[in-house]
Amino acid sequence: MVLLLTSDPLQPTLLHYEVLATPGEFTFVVTPGSYWIFAYEDLNRDQRHQDNERIGCSEEIDASRAGDQLSGITILITETTDAVLRRMVDKTKSKGKIDLVSLKRYVGKVVSLEEPFFAKKFVTMGLWQPFKFINEVPLGIFFMEEFDSDKIPVLFIHGINGSPRFFTEIIADLDREKFQPWLAYYPSGASIDLVADYLYGILEDLHARHDFKALQIIAHSMGGLTTRALINRYIETGSHFDIDRIITISTPFSGHHAASMGLKYAPTVIPVWEDMEPESEFIQNLFRKPLPDNLSHYLLFSFEGKSRFAKGNSDGVVTIASELRPEARAGAVMVRGFAENHTSIIKNSQVILLINQILNHEQ
Repeated sequence: MVLLLTSDPLQPTLLHYEVLATPGEFTFVVTPGSYWIFAYEDLNRDQRHQDNERIGCSEEIDASRAGDQLSGITILITETTDAVLRRMVDKTKSKGKIDLVSLKRYVGKVVSLEEPFFAKKFVTMGLWQPFKFINEVPLGIFFMEEFDSDKIPVLFIHGINGSPRFFTEIIADLDREKFQPWLAYYPSGASIDLVADYLYGILEDLHARHDFKALQIIAHSMGGLTTRALINRYIETGSHFDIDRIITISTPFSGHHAASMGLKYAPTVIPVWEDMEPESEFIQNLFRKPLPDNLSHYLLFSFEGKSRFAKGNSDGVVTIASELRPEARAGAVMVRGFAENHTSIIKNSQVILLINQILNHEQ
């Protein structure tokens, strides 16, 4: 269990946490400031620190400059708690046990698609003001019903300037006797790599809570990039759950030239543009890990539309060349095109029928 706290050792505030099934990497997205990170062995998986559970603490972390990415922070979990960490733990205990379930409410919280925080104004905030979104809007992985171990989770990951509402028609046609929809919600202007790490951490958390065996993922547009980055993390860490199938819809696997224009000419650069730029390190490394044999990728693309921001044939937003990046095609068990534009494809009845056939192993 890895926790992020404000830097005052006498009055710490727990901001975020991440559950790791095994020792490994962790990621936190923060506003500028100073922080402490500490970790402990959660031997009984109750998400509360017990006296017999070993702990460790970072030095004070200076994250005062917006846009910085700090790496190389290693936390050694030892038998002995230093004085600073002891004060942090004792101060928190004086207020009661650390109840992470209630502090981080958006891990498996049951919601509907009509929640006010899925509204367009918050979606727009997530694109242009991702740090404000993080502070003001619920984010994470939501449920639409209480967890049911007899149902297969299907995780929906939206794209840039999107929300779970984009999948309304697909979710409405989902066999709810067999599947349970999970909804990812995040600021789409944030770094894709950071979002992927964040969502993967929540999946590890959900696995620790519910011990689900496998899930399937449906992603639209940039959500497909987030999914592929999440899959890289899944492969590299050796997860305790399986991801059986991913369905990507109209995903710009080669990035987008509009991101290059934004980096050159926009007065304010949003982090996602740096990842979406076709020559970015993120795009170049996206397919660094081949898919495992037990994970099938179904690539659905759209090809009807025109855009002055997309060079060449496109779906009105993304070029067909970007949707059909050779590495993506090579790793897919199905590549299927539809005469739809970038957003209409997820409302197309034939697309929804195909998705259900894929989920039910009929394709």
